Amino acid sequence: MRLIVDRIPADPAFGLAMEEALFESIRREGSSLARLWVNRRAIVIGRSQAVASEVDLAGAEEDGDPVLRRISGGGTVVHYPGNLNVSVMVASSSPSLSVAEAFAQLGGAIASGLRILGAKVDVRGNRLLGEGRKLGGAAQARRGDALLVHSTILVFPARRPIERNLLAHRSEYRPLGVASRAEPMTNLTEVLGRDVGIEEVAAAIADGLERELLQGESMQPSGVRESEAERALTLVQEKYGSDAWNRSR
Repeated sequence: MRLIVDRIPADPAFGLAMEEALFESIRREGSSLARLWVNRRAIVIGRSQAVASEVDLAGAEEDGDPVLRRISGGGTVVHYPGNLNVSVMVASSSPSLSVAEAFAQLGGAIASGLRILGAKVDVRGNRLLGEGRKLGGAAQARRGDALLVHSTILVFPARRPIERNLLAHRSEYRPLGVASRAEPMTNLTEVLGRDVGIEEVAAAIADGLERELLQGESMQPSGVRESEAERALTLVQEKYGSDAWNRSR
């Protein structure tokens, strides 16, 4: 399994485009990959959500937060430099994991890594909980025999409340399609009671992924290939930088 670690916050459209470019790459090769990465601030809605029912678009524009759509399902989240994204992609001819099994495997591996830092983390469905509050959520995308399952891990607080322009946190919320969950949130800095950085958390989670998903087999550190970067740039131009995709519902 390739391991790609991107600790420098990316342009949000490029960060999401790279996710799809890498997913295409592992599908072609029948391989597997783990990516730990960070975006600059953006509001990211699920594949099947209606953007106007999920996001205060006027508020987001005033704050300078782009609103983007990802290829996986699930609810709306906020990416920001203190939010570590953990993505695992597998293409295999073996029987696919069920949705619940995929969430359980990734959540268990992440929780195992976070315990190295001293964090007590519980896995419930597609959610990671610290002290009973949401520390991260997960979503999936499937293409043939290929699976992408990814999770967000809140490492340290955002400068602005992450729920600021999310309509799910308001009493008038009326979702169209897949609904987002408004839940009490926490972050690893609060759970651990000390400052913690992206690099430290990424290293711990990589260890958890290696031990729990690969059963001790070593991951292979890797950079993004030139062909993958070129494909991501094309996807920014054709998809993630376009209202035709981001505002399609």
